[in-house]
Amino acid sequence: MSSENKPTAAFALSLTGGLLILIGSSFTFAMWGMFGQPMGMMGGGMMGMMGGGWMWFPAFLPILGLVFGILILVGAVMLNSKPDQAQTWGTLILVLSALSLITAGGGFIIGAILGIIGGILAITWKA
Repeated sequence: MSSENKPTAAFALSLTGGLLILIGSSFTFAMWGMFGQPMGMMGGGMMGMMGGGWMWFPAFLPILGLVFGILILVGAVMLNSKPDQAQTWGTLILVLSALSLITAGGGFIIGAILGIIGGILAITWKA
């Protein structure tokens, strides 16, 4: 298959967005490991105002961001290798890129934007 029959722009944008999301989530995860739970106005040492029930949840977000980044990279590679399934992979990339905004900032925000654009391009791509 020649490069004219592949969604090259969607692949490049999705791959770049996925890499930025992976790097951003890794950075957030590393900062969490170095500094622990951030000490906010409501305090981390005193278990905050709401108690300890949700203390695990913020630590889970960077891990989820790592998973989203990896899945976006897989989606981008599959988009390039199986262009006949571009709508399926584009949908996966679009949804995960949008969800990555909640998990560790979506790859410095620009990663999520690139992934969303790449997903839209993949969904609308015609062979």
